[in-house]
Amino acid sequence: MAAINQRIPNFLGGVSQQPDTIKFPGQLRVCDNATPDVTFGLKKRPAGEFVKKLTNATSSGYWYEILRDGDEKYLIQITPANTGSHPIRVWALVDLESGQAAGTELSLTNSSGDSIYAYLAGATQAYSIQTIQDYTLICNPQKIVGTTGVTASPIDSGDYAFSRLDTIAYNTEYILYHGTAPTPNTYYRVTSLKVDKGTSDGPTWDSSDTDAQKAGQAQFSFSGDADNVNDAGSTIGGTNITEGIEGHILVNSNHYVEKQEYNWENGSHGTRDQQGNESGTTSGNSDDFLGFTQIYRTRYTATATLRHGGLIKGTEAVAKSCYIDVTVEGISYRVSVENVEPVTTFEGVSGIGYYKTPRNPDQGTLSMATILNGLKVSCNNSLSNVTAEVIGSGLYLTGSSASSVNFLGGAINENMSIIGQRAQDISRLPAMCKHGYIAQISNTDDINSDDYYVKFEADNGSKGAGSWEETVRPNGFSNANVTSGTYSASSGSDNIFVSVTSHGYSVGENVFLNFTGGSGEDGTYTISLVTNSNTFTVIRTNSTGATSGNVQVTPDPMILGLDPATMPHALVNNRNGTFTFKKLDEITATNDGTDNYWQYRQVGDSNSNPFPSFNGLKIQNIFFHRNRLGLIADEQVVLSRPGDYFNFFIVSSITTSDDNPIDITVSDIKPAFINHTLPINKGLMLFSDNGQFLLFTESDIFSPKTARLKKVSSYENDNIIKPVDLGTSVMFVSNVSAYSRVFESRILDDDIPPATIEQTRVVPEFIPKDITLTANSTPIGIVSYGKKGTSVVYHYKYFDTGDKRDQSAWYSWTLTGTMQHMCYAGGNYYVVTLHSNGDYILNKYEYVTDTTSARSYAVGGVPADVGSSLKTARWFEACLDSMTLPTSMAYTAPGGANVEKSVVTLPYNPTSAEFYLVALTGNDTAGNPVAGTVLKADSVSTNTATFLGINLTGWTYVCGYKYTAIIELPTLYLALDQTRYDTEADLRISGINFNMGVSGPMEFHLSSIYNDMNDYIHYETGMTTDSSNYGSVPSELQKEIRVPIQKKNEKYRLQIQIPDPFSTALISGSWDGIYNHKRHVRR
Repeated sequence: MAAINQRIPNFLGGVSQQPDTIKFPGQLRVCDNATPDVTFGLKKRPAGEFVKKLTNATSSGYWYEILRDGDEKYLIQITPANTGSHPIRVWALVDLESGQAAGTELSLTNSSGDSIYAYLAGATQAYSIQTIQDYTLICNPQKIVGTTGVTASPIDSGDYAFSRLDTIAYNTEYILYHGTAPTPNTYYRVTSLKVDKGTSDGPTWDSSDTDAQKAGQAQFSFSGDADNVNDAGSTIGGTNITEGIEGHILVNSNHYVEKQEYNWENGSHGTRDQQGNESGTTSGNSDDFLGFTQIYRTRYTATATLRHGGLIKGTEAVAKSCYIDVTVEGISYRVSVENVEPVTTFEGVSGIGYYKTPRNPDQGTLSMATILNGLKVSCNNSLSNVTAEVIGSGLYLTGSSASSVNFLGGAINENMSIIGQRAQDISRLPAMCKHGYIAQISNTDDINSDDYYVKFEADNGSKGAGSWEETVRPNGFSNANVTSGTYSASSGSDNIFVSVTSHGYSVGENVFLNFTGGSGEDGTYTISLVTNSNTFTVIRTNSTGATSGNVQVTPDPMILGLDPATMPHALVNNRNGTFTFKKLDEITATNDGTDNYWQYRQVGDSNSNPFPSFNGLKIQNIFFHRNRLGLIADEQVVLSRPGDYFNFFIVSSITTSDDNPIDITVSDIKPAFINHTLPINKGLMLFSDNGQFLLFTESDIFSPKTARLKKVSSYENDNIIKPVDLGTSVMFVSNVSAYSRVFESRILDDDIPPATIEQTRVVPEFIPKDITLTANSTPIGIVSYGKKGTSVVYHYKYFDTGDKRDQSAWYSWTLTGTMQHMCYAGGNYYVVTLHSNGDYILNKYEYVTDTTSARSYAVGGVPADVGSSLKTARWFEACLDSMTLPTSMAYTAPGGANVEKSVVTLPYNPTSAEFYLVALTGNDTAGNPVAGTVLKADSVSTNTATFLGINLTGWTYVCGYKYTAIIELPTLYLALDQTRYDTEADLRISGINFNMGVSGPMEFHLSSIYNDMNDYIHYETGMTTDSSNYGSVPSELQKEIRVPIQKKNEKYRLQIQIPDPFSTALISGSWDGIYNHKRHVRR
């Protein structure tokens, strides 16, 4: 046998339900209402400092905290049953800069009347919330996401087109038409002319003049002007000549010898012409012949040169009957059409827009403006149901027939182009156009998914110069046939019966119903039944009353966007101590001067820019990750655009952008409905009932192109208790067994499975299966679990040094009242408890005591010095639940029928007989210090506690409920090394020594396992050893306590109880005894 002793380095190991033979040193059987602190030892848990009695809290509400920043922290409760009015309550969790004290209920308004609260109705499970700056988004997991409205109709009801003038040329026709291409007319063009002197004398004539006075030339033109018809008999043809026939007449002269005159001496004369005909004296004596005299004449010949053949309408005979009388040097000539050729032309065709440019520069100026203005006039006069307006290089056409306008022009019809509602290439769009003009760019005729839409934004907001910007398809843009009919719906029925003649619809098609009569709600509906060719049925969701009337039906409606009434709403912090509950719609945002609303689709259509995959589903979870707002619906994970938190539509239908939303489906062999999300440094953890997934990127940019999703583990996970982030790992709960199991998972790398351990392996029957509450604080290193309506909190305390976990401890707290909610904020633990009188009390538990300023609850009013070289100051504090300073005290002196008493007024209604007072400072009536005095209330009533036989005048004290810390040590064995105990030896424990920190009174309960001894309680008062100083505060700065045992190690139980309302700290310990390595067994 040998006398031995062994050190217990600390009591920080928490509870272990393993056999004592394998517990680590420092682990305990029971640790309730205590806290293992790696700095100050195992302490009695901090007091529950009363903050406020929460007004208007309910038992059926869901609780949440809003931790905006260090100065703004709030507590909220949402009660689905109160959605008629005031379903949301907000309290300050801390003192606010706006002046409201912690626990004060804050003013809450709404943006559009109490009807807005309908979104919160029907919740059968907790809402999901996410705070982003001043907006706390609240998601009702029972609401099905819907859509709303349709996109705006295009300008001019979509009845428009743009005719662009691409090239201009002389002598060119420009034609605009709609419907069937027009048939050209057959006109005639002159190919040759003939000339007659007078009207029919031929082109040649003679004159006796010899000086060619009648020779000359002249220009002529056959006029088509009606005013010139038979004008003074000078023209024939008139309006039949639609394009002037132009030419040149040339009259040439030629002198010739008409005849020779014989001259004789006797004066006789005779002549002989060129044909030899003679007259007069033509013969005689040659001696008398004097000679010949030449007689001359002038011959004129007229020729007509055709410069332009013009156009003549009518028959060929009519064309050949056209002539013009032209006078040259006083002589009239008739220039007549000799030959013609047929020509096709659109001139004179009715019902078209027509313009023909001048034949050549001599005929007029060629300009785009002239052509367009000519076409404009012609269209407005002749093209039915079309109005033309010149804009830039083209005509903006409107009217019921505008969208069907086509063009002809040029040799191969390339002088113009028409842009209606569709275009093949964006480069074909005009640089100047009508503001609001929308065109669909169809890259591929037989594929719709690559189509996109552009809208012209004029610089002046009207027309002219501007730019084409991508936009969304307008409603009715596809020229859908809007039909009219009637509808009816019976009271209590969800069916709406629609009657439209020969509707042509099928089950599953979407239609937009515009109810022009009755009380139907306009919107998009899906056809659920087609009764016949004239009747179909849709389902309504928001009304059950009887109604009927007229309705307009639009097929294939272009849905505007997500319905804000079915999307998460916002609790907005107004930064002045008030809040507003808002539906995030465009009207509300506009009134607020923000763009914080669920954005509508801005580009594309349902093919190129579909709705996010949560449409039509219930959003179960809302989160924030990598500057994106995320929504979870079943297996769908959808994240918004980065920085544009309310936009779940793509940026552009033309190009892929890193700023597009991310929309991913979680797939697994088992249903993978996501219950929880948790952003961590490696990515986004997703938790389903049966597995854990990681959404991450291997790139610096988190985008649809780089996002990856993989399953990382297959642990079952509780769908109520949220996982928590421990900084470098995550902790989640599984409750598939009789108790809850807690797992911790550390993701080391994207391609390496996570290292997962069960942290409750040492306490497999510690945490109940049906816990509902969780909270954690990474700076403190703690995770807490509990069940609403109970009083026990289960804490896990951890402390890491690098990759090593130096502390892993489970312990419990038993609170006064039943828990409703708990959270950590600013290093403090907050709990809302419900008491038997219906009061909801907000208590604060300080894990880290403020030693830099005077504390309200320090016993003695000064800090204690633990005596270390650092002179670390520690407050010796009162420890009560709902601990508070009284609001007032009324003293009744003894005498007559009066009993001496002090009645303390409190800020809440005490309910328990275990209601105490702890004196902090002051003196009694005799002048003696009272710090550390503990008094139990003789009675309690509405907001008062009565203490008989004492005068509390001059005292500073706190009141509250007393609680007891219980710590039970395991069986002690001799440790052979760090991992082995000698469990076979005979060991008798002589005593156990405890090293204490700043501590008050405590009790050591020693009991026999085999009932072979009486139970024994060893009291430690905590007073100083100087017996003359009993009036001092009952604590020791540092103290060693020895508890005698004198029992075999397996035959007793030692439990430390600390019922007195003061702080204590167990730092370390040791035991000594008699050891025999051979066990003696009595037979």
